[in-house]
Amino acid sequence: TMPSAMNLRRQYSVKEDLASAVKMILILFWFSTPFWVLLLRFLPPKFSVQVVGATGLDAPPPAHDAPIPISTAFNITLHAANRRPTDRCYRNGEAAVRYSGYTVAWGRTRAFCLGAKEARDVPLVAWADGVGLPPALRERMAADWRAGAVDLEVDVRLFRGDDGSARPAWMSCKVKAGGAKPSGVTPCTVFALQNWASDIGPDWMQYF
Repeated sequence: TMPSAMNLRRQYSVKEDLASAVKMILILFWFSTPFWVLLLRFLPPKFSVQVVGATGLDAPPPAHDAPIPISTAFNITLHAANRRPTDRCYRNGEAAVRYSGYTVAWGRTRAFCLGAKEARDVPLVAWADGVGLPPALRERMAADWRAGAVDLEVDVRLFRGDDGSARPAWMSCKVKAGGAKPSGVTPCTVFALQNWASDIGPDWMQYF
């Protein structure tokens, strides 16, 4: 049987509507491309950390309840990646290493610059002489170290050196350390004004 004229008109109307919708989507995408490219040119930098070496976390707990200070030292690598087409410089920075909310070491970063689309490793030494921890926490930390899984938080604050800005970039980085092996590289959460498109834009737009 031949399709009725009404069915033909209905099929044609559906195809016409779909074609119009596709055209509209393509037009919107075409006109919004410059906006996305411009927005993604101002992506914030990305940071990650790795604990290359650590000492002092395996100290046994004291025989009595009074906390005995311990000495700690950390060799940390801060990996910084600049995703913008312009240079970015930091005049200095500060870092604190925490275990279960207790600060067990602190240090300063040196001044460094990142070229356009450049990534680099920045060495950082954090240490403390005379850290007092509750005996139970100290015992748990030593046990975690022997097991190769001490959960640490590295908090970093960096100050810009190229724009006169007094507002620092704060970041928190969670790592696992233990034994003689370096920890894995873990990304940091940056607490600053972020470009909301940095995590949803397609990768190819980030290289314009």
